[in-house]
Amino acid sequence: MSKQDSSNDNEQQPKDRTEELEAQKDQPAVIQRLLKYYDEFSDVNIDKLGELYHDEVTFIDPIHQLHGLEDLKHYFKHTMENVEECHFAFTDYAQNDDHLFVNWQMRLRHPKLADGQEIVVPGVSHIEFKEDKIIMQRDYYDLGAMIYEHVSLLGYVIGKVKARMVPS
Repeated sequence: MSKQDSSNDNEQQPKDRTEELEAQKDQPAVIQRLLKYYDEFSDVNIDKLGELYHDEVTFIDPIHQLHGLEDLKHYFKHTMENVEECHFAFTDYAQNDDHLFVNWQMRLRHPKLADGQEIVVPGVSHIEFKEDKIIMQRDYYDLGAMIYEHVSLLGYVIGKVKARMVPS
């Protein structure tokens, strides 16, 4: 499966603006750290999460809701097991006071998903800051596009269901 195959063929992939966003001088340091940290997530040192996240962070995604930095570290360590590559391509963000909304694409390669080919999953994060660190992060993405569609039997069934939902 190629990068294009992992999304609708008619859908144009947004431009990765991570480097451009990192180069902006007028943004808060916490946003700079966020962009840099997630640029190559597979190489990330989980123990450095405290430089970005508050001790009392709340992290919510389609899989879990966690409270506290230690739980987040444990979750990320578990999540990254056997991941060969994980990169977040940031496309846009909007900030309003202590709130940040960021559009991204996660590019993931795992040997048990999609025969080890890259999976591209678009998402959005709502982030709140406190004391120049992330106190709350809520990630929105399609868990099916990330996992279920790339597991052999489940992918087949989901593909059939989707096909039946589209008028011929």
